[in-house]
Amino acid sequence: MAPLIVLSQQDSPPTWFNNGTIVTLINDIFVGVNNVDIISEDHGLGQTERMIQVLNAKTFRIFGGASPGEHIRISGCPLPAVRGPFNESVSQLYDKEGDEENLDGFIQWDQSYETFGKLLDQNQNGGYVVFANLSGFRQLMKCLLDPVGTYLVLLKPSDEYDVDRLGRLLRSVWRHRGVYRLYVLAGERIYTWDPFGRNGTLEFGVLKELTVDGELVKVPEIDFQGYPLNIDMFWSTYSEPVDRDNLSRSEFIGVDVLVINHSYPDLLDFGSLLPNGTFSGSLGRLSRRESDIAFVGFFIKDYFSRAVEFTAGVYNDELCCLVRKARRIPEYLLPFTIFPPGLWMLLLCMGLIYAGVWIFVRAGIRRTLSFQRKDPEYQFNLSKRVRTASSLRKMLQICIDTYILLMSAPYRRFTRSGTERIFLFGLMIVSLIFVSMFQSSLASVFVNPLYYKDINSLAQLDKAQYKIPVKYKGFLDDVFPTNYSTLMESLRNRMIYEPSDEATLARVSRLGNIATVTRKTTLTLDNAIYLSTNQLHMIPECPRTYNLAYVVPRHSVLLERINGVLLRMLNGGLINHWVAEMNYNVTLRNWEQVRRVHNANYKVLTVVDMEFSLYLLAIGLAYERHAGTRFEYSYRAF
Repeated sequence: MAPLIVLSQQDSPPTWFNNGTIVTLINDIFVGVNNVDIISEDHGLGQTERMIQVLNAKTFRIFGGASPGEHIRISGCPLPAVRGPFNESVSQLYDKEGDEENLDGFIQWDQSYETFGKLLDQNQNGGYVVFANLSGFRQLMKCLLDPVGTYLVLLKPSDEYDVDRLGRLLRSVWRHRGVYRLYVLAGERIYTWDPFGRNGTLEFGVLKELTVDGELVKVPEIDFQGYPLNIDMFWSTYSEPVDRDNLSRSEFIGVDVLVINHSYPDLLDFGSLLPNGTFSGSLGRLSRRESDIAFVGFFIKDYFSRAVEFTAGVYNDELCCLVRKARRIPEYLLPFTIFPPGLWMLLLCMGLIYAGVWIFVRAGIRRTLSFQRKDPEYQFNLSKRVRTASSLRKMLQICIDTYILLMSAPYRRFTRSGTERIFLFGLMIVSLIFVSMFQSSLASVFVNPLYYKDINSLAQLDKAQYKIPVKYKGFLDDVFPTNYSTLMESLRNRMIYEPSDEATLARVSRLGNIATVTRKTTLTLDNAIYLSTNQLHMIPECPRTYNLAYVVPRHSVLLERINGVLLRMLNGGLINHWVAEMNYNVTLRNWEQVRRVHNANYKVLTVVDMEFSLYLLAIGLAYERHAGTRFEYSYRAF
């Protein structure tokens, strides 16, 4: 941010110009600053020219205009009056600014604060504003001061000032605007506010007079000597409030919490943009500089506010969709789930193929026996009913016998033909393999619960036509990217903001016909119960991945130091260690629940689990009761 030089109109050289100490201090103040913007009431000699002579190695822009007018206010800020024609539009004014030949050394602006701000923003490092007197500075300091700027306010010799009053003003600028490189030249003395110095008591902040032997105010490199920070915290993934009986307020635990002072912004947590253009929640407190930093991870994205900025990235996370876990398969259907449908079809087709091969083998044997004048019916050990049946009935009987052998069921009429016995021996070997697989898997399907297929892709979620309610307005824009694909647009249109007293994940588990969105890390921490008890299912395809960082007011003078500490923690692996430790602590805290879920994976088979088998047994016994006697008579007759 370029420095602010406050000049007043004066015909004779100011007294400070001939003071070598003041000139030296002014040069020290602007060391490292190459571009200086001057706003002055005079257009030629006076303090403007004297300041240019002192800072002769700099690049200057001079803004000419009258004193601030009380009648011009936009958003509560009085603005400079107009020197140029009142009927010029903003676009025409910008064109005039681009024509350097017509500037005549001065830049003129209209009544709008936007135009004035644009002029200052043309400087890469920001703008430097000049005020005529202390009262004018008080009127405009809430609008035009930037924390990264360097400001020098020159008071008129006729201005009366009180040191205590000046100290209160500079302290107010620090608290409300975060500016500490603000210097006031009153007479032949330069004052500034040192927010990190002690005033002899436990409080921080002291009015300091610059001297040649003294140092300019700087942000401490390492040791802040206990300087207090106002920190916002609220419930989030890595910060959780815990009530203590001996504390007047909640205590936080989690990765984001390291021996810090905290305060609740309000019940809106992160905050959002209000209709009047301000922000609620933590974003509102940061934009008003009521807090120095929010130690809660924010997605690094555009929050439509220039009043805040991010620290270095701390960790990353994904936004994933959650749906209710698919229902458990009924026990009477479990035997059919041992093999997938494709394998069942293969077994069915294999029975038909073996039956066809058996028919072909038997036809060849029959033809051979006819040449030898032997009775094929005797060799095949057929019953009287089958012997006299048609050829189609005999082929049907072969198909039935094939499936009986594939299922390893009792087969009473075994063939006497050696060739056919070799074929049937191979068929029974195949049957033994499949029956063994079936029997060994039968117990596992009862012990391990099986569920219907879950929704495992965003395309399936879109096909299910589920609404996606969310509890944060920001999720409406954060989850599914715009203009990416028709699938994302369709899912985005199903998102709705529905604040509710009931937890969103609990609603999804209870209703089943809606989905929701949450951070992936919360599923291993606060919401692990929903997954461990098979109430919810996370769709593996997560639509968005974000880097997360903490948030500070825009151009905070503490940002560089905070980033230094965070980067050292990241390089040392501390944050990853704390995340792993937090996951472990959550596991210990919920160990009893984890143990119950772990034990639930093992199940002792009971008679109820064998319900389907008992049904089959009862059906078989009933069938034997009514039809067994007739079959026995037929066999005896044979």
